Amino acid sequence: MKDETETQFNRRKFLRNTTLGAVGATLLNVLPSSQAVAMASESYPDRTAALRHQAEREEFENFSRSFFEAYDSLNLDAFVDYFSDNASQQDATFGDLSVFSGVSSDQCSIHPKSELRRVFTFLFERFRINGGGVSKFIHATGNLKFGGAVDVKAMPNTFLRGGFDLISYLDIRDGKVIRRNDHWDAAQATPEDIAFIHPGGVPRQSCLAGLLPGDTGNAAPEMWHFTRALHAALSSGQVERVMRFFDEDALLVHPLLYRGSGGYGPFNRGIQIRGRKAIARFFRAVLPLLPDGKDSSLIHLVGGATGGGYEWKSGGIYSQQGIARNGIAGATAIDLYNDRIQRMSVKFDTLQMSPEQRDAARRTLATERLVA
Repeated sequence: MKDETETQFNRRKFLRNTTLGAVGATLLNVLPSSQAVAMASESYPDRTAALRHQAEREEFENFSRSFFEAYDSLNLDAFVDYFSDNASQQDATFGDLSVFSGVSSDQCSIHPKSELRRVFTFLFERFRINGGGVSKFIHATGNLKFGGAVDVKAMPNTFLRGGFDLISYLDIRDGKVIRRNDHWDAAQATPEDIAFIHPGGVPRQSCLAGLLPGDTGNAAPEMWHFTRALHAALSSGQVERVMRFFDEDALLVHPLLYRGSGGYGPFNRGIQIRGRKAIARFFRAVLPLLPDGKDSSLIHLVGGATGGGYEWKSGGIYSQQGIARNGIAGATAIDLYNDRIQRMSVKFDTLQMSPEQRDAARRTLATERLVA
């Protein structure tokens, strides 16, 4: 879990990468972010952008952490207050939320805010019976003006028997959440839960939540241009183009890296690789086989100059799969330093691939010794 030590480490790393120097670092550590930026602007105008970016990073993280602390503590009023009046709650992996919420089965979203309150009143009572504790904040990347992506650990015996991790995608306007869409991998679940999520081993056919075709304007210009270029490289299938976007010590989190049997725990180290060379080997091995790679479509993005998230839909060999049979939906979170990816976390339901497709990807990765 992300504690104060890690926050300070990331802050120092950002300062080092942007060469703010000792004075800038001191300002940021002892003053509120806005005040530090103002003072730096007077004395160090060439470094103002770096201070502003770090302030934006911390602002979104603080918002996200508070949002999920309200959720985890089952503080209904505080939690619902984070949403706008016409906000929606979605789930890209499960799609049909009626099983959990009582909404009509032809809906993918719980909305507006009045309906959110009704549904979460019911859910919070259920969570209290199960002992409380719903989800734990892990990591956030984004911009409070637009939104971003938050890595979260869902606790056992809430929606599922076991714990799992997810990317919670937050769209924000005027300081309020207008849309939350969760992406997770059903392969982390127990066999009993998998039978519930995908009856008969086939993803339930229902509406597909969260896909907004052509909706790519909800981000700062820096994030918009970076993501468009990155996705073009990924969908081209050309590894050399993709690797231009990664920092030397970047971290990649991808569910297809897991090769064990049965479900896997939240934030399993087996789905993480670090370093540009290892990441290049990963993409050379399986880029044509990744749902978020060749022939995928960019659907929706949010974030700012220091990172955010984008939602995508698979194409090519996966174009007839997913819960709506028109592609597998997924989300990617990226942290940016000096216009390079420092951390990329990919999340989608690998059980919406066929067993043969999953096995092919993991066999290929095993030959590269990237999976155990």
